[in-house]
Amino acid sequence: MQSVHFSTRTNQFEYFDEVLGHPRWRGKKILDFGGNVGNFLIGASDEVRERDYWCMEVHADVVREGQTNFPRAHFVHFDRYSSEFNPAGVRHQPVPDDGTRFDFILAFSVFTHIDRSEMLELATSLRALLAPRGVFAFTFTDPTYDKARSHPDLAGSDVRKSLGWANAKDLDALVERAMASPYCVAIGDQLFCEPGEEISHQKRVGAPWESYCAYYTADCMRSLFPGCEIHDPVKPAWQHCCVVRR
Repeated sequence: MQSVHFSTRTNQFEYFDEVLGHPRWRGKKILDFGGNVGNFLIGASDEVRERDYWCMEVHADVVREGQTNFPRAHFVHFDRYSSEFNPAGVRHQPVPDDGTRFDFILAFSVFTHIDRSEMLELATSLRALLAPRGVFAFTFTDPTYDKARSHPDLAGSDVRKSLGWANAKDLDALVERAMASPYCVAIGDQLFCEPGEEISHQKRVGAPWESYCAYYTADCMRSLFPGCEIHDPVKPAWQHCCVVRR
């Protein structure tokens, strides 16, 4: 059985601070959706008070670790099914709502691992948790983006990395198909271009801990979230950001 992933990434605050134009964070309520052990707070330093930070995460062990590291913050176990990250989770688990309304709801590298229908469902639930004038911002991966633009040690589309790790056959042809598709999902060594709900976590029983990566072009994301703002990646990250304001 694969072990639970404890993230060491600490650039989430820097990323969203840049994308959102360096807003005033202090005194604002923040929900870090899929925030793992809460490393957003490390990057935030004194800009964010612990007591104003909430984190929703699918692994109970990760939640306990985060709460230990940041005892004044709020960590919530969201035991929702994901073939890649939480294969023992509950299907259709609703987003917890304790009545708190947030000024910022952030999701870094979360919607990059779910299909379109689940993304839209979760986005609707999360937007309902926004306070007046609240901001919802989440990252997505564009299949046409060359990662070398963000980091000199990286090259090519992230689709190539995902399918390459799985030893997919005809890799060049698959990457070409992905780059021509507004929306696609790579599951293990297979590529699904503009799929329906047959590959959804809510419909399909996937192999536990399988690789499951979703890709959207910027134009596709604009069509899914009318009126949103699309921001280019903040180096060295290679994910774009979609910002929806209430």
